[in-house]
Amino acid sequence: MTGRRRVVGPALALTCAVALVGCSGEEESGTEADPAAPVEVTVGEAFRWNDFAIDDGWKVEGVERGIGIEEKVITPEVSGTLTNDSAEKRAAIFQMVFTQEGDPVATVNCSAATMVEDQSMPFLCPGINTTMPDDYDAITVMTFDRGTGDSSNDDSGT
Repeated sequence: MTGRRRVVGPALALTCAVALVGCSGEEESGTEADPAAPVEVTVGEAFRWNDFAIDDGWKVEGVERGIGIEEKVITPEVSGTLTNDSAEKRAAIFQMVFTQEGDPVATVNCSAATMVEDQSMPFLCPGINTTMPDDYDAITVMTFDRGTGDSSNDDSGT
């Protein structure tokens, strides 16, 4: 890689993601007919999605959260490092959907701030609005659905 590595705090990355939801256009990828098609991934193993390369070593952890109440909840948090392999300057915004026997059991929204070509930085997927699944057999990476905040095919326009 010829680009410099920049490290941005997770809060800044999330702020940038909210501001830059339109992360990529329909540029030619040259490698696949649809580089943004959903892809099933294995925890810790490198993968490619939408001309982003996700490095080996990404992880899923359970994070205990609470609001000062006795009852705490464990939420999933996914983190790792990715590289923008596109010539386009853009942010990474995507979802990871955890499934059990084909049924979604948790969804986390992932983001990294705007990057130039060959730039790498951390990404974070805080599962603040979902609980850590007791069991799952697959994780699928897919495009973030701006209308619903999840990956379902909702034609309601919300």
